[in-house]
Amino acid sequence: MASLTGYRVANRMLLTDADLRATDGPRYRPVVCTVALFAADCLAIATAVGCTALITRQFGLLGSRGNPLIPPDLAVMFGAIVFYLAIHGRYGERITFWHELRLLVCGSFCAIVMAAALGMLAGDVTSRVPAFAGVVIFAATATAFNRFAKYLLNYAGIWGCPIVVVGDGPSAAEAEAALTSDRLLGYRFVGRVDPDVLLSAPSTLRLRPVLNRYGANRLLIALDVDGDKQRRLIECALREGVPFAMVPQPHAFPAFAFEATRAFGQNPMLLSYRNGLSRPVSRMVKAAIDITLAALLLVLSSFLFLILAVASRLDGGPMLYAHRRVGAGGRPFYCLKFRTMVVDADRVLKEALARDPALAAEWEATRKLVDDPRVTRLGRILRKTSLDELPQLINVLRLEMSLVGPRPIVESEVPLYGEAIAQYYATRPGLTGLWQVSGRSNTSYARRVQLDVWYVNNWTVWNDIAVLFKTIPAVLRRQGAH
Repeated sequence: MASLTGYRVANRMLLTDADLRATDGPRYRPVVCTVALFAADCLAIATAVGCTALITRQFGLLGSRGNPLIPPDLAVMFGAIVFYLAIHGRYGERITFWHELRLLVCGSFCAIVMAAALGMLAGDVTSRVPAFAGVVIFAATATAFNRFAKYLLNYAGIWGCPIVVVGDGPSAAEAEAALTSDRLLGYRFVGRVDPDVLLSAPSTLRLRPVLNRYGANRLLIALDVDGDKQRRLIECALREGVPFAMVPQPHAFPAFAFEATRAFGQNPMLLSYRNGLSRPVSRMVKAAIDITLAALLLVLSSFLFLILAVASRLDGGPMLYAHRRVGAGGRPFYCLKFRTMVVDADRVLKEALARDPALAAEWEATRKLVDDPRVTRLGRILRKTSLDELPQLINVLRLEMSLVGPRPIVESEVPLYGEAIAQYYATRPGLTGLWQVSGRSNTSYARRVQLDVWYVNNWTVWNDIAVLFKTIPAVLRRQGAH
């Protein structure tokens, strides 16, 4: 496991009040950050109102007195959305981009539904349509302005929240990697201390001096073993009023779909796992989204199908290639693709692997080849642009595949999944997925299995939406596309 980097590591010395010192460098200013993020949303509201008024005037949606048909409750809708975002930490807490976007979409959707319901009760839904457009514009502009505000705050050096890590093992390393994967999440690691040193300090104040020493705002407790040591550190943090976060034992919680239940006045906590894919309603929603979007995309890409059909015939073979893959529950199906290989591809591959040991080793490790001798010139273009997978929309319509899911595998790959094959069987394979947006063929096969397991354990509709949006830049960058 890679060690933590960029830390000023506290050696095995006891920390005393005389040893305190502030950290040089940029200073985190939470009040300024909160005001800036709130101002960005206010600017988004002003932009949404202005755009809505402009649109209504442009299309002649004016009332009898010449006023735009923007209902007076538009301000109430925006106020409700901002309040909803505030209580969920948009302006004061550090939350990931996709979680923040989900809050914004949910808040906006609820505001539109409530406004529509009030309009139906008043018998005047039409007059609220411009307000609905205003909320949609706000959701888009608020996302952009919020990111821009964070870029400016980060550039000014006042966005990064300094953190000291208590721990020095794999948990600490994984925590650093996770929290620094999104630069605009804003966590800045400034120190690392040994938990044994902290707990052996003679002073009753053990953690507060650490924050002062490193000029940090929060502690991150990341130990490799649970038990008495972790409990004592948490008790110290609670007693001293120190802001802290905790990382569980590595891989102790491979899923985050847990719901906490606590008894009043009692310390024990019950964590109940809820697997979204095991719920019939969730599976029906996923299937409905798949069929709707697949049908729409097939209609929009019909002309492209015609062009590629002609090009494939000129290349001397059929347009489509059907390859036997393993589907949900282990049931086989034929995965459709535009043909990208020569007609006798199996023979060409066998001969190439026999005469090139390096090529054979690459195939054994990843089941992919960077320079595949079977691929035609047209096929290379289709693969680089991922257009070769467009016919899999037909598989989606036939409910053999999903828009998002694990990458479909062949029978010979089942042993490579080991016990994780149970997660693969739990859902339909996807046209896109975490593997496709995480480097594709540049990742190891073990990492690919890990991504499939994570997806199944943590499935939600929102995660599918996030993967679909992340697929667009991944395809444009063509990273790992062979």
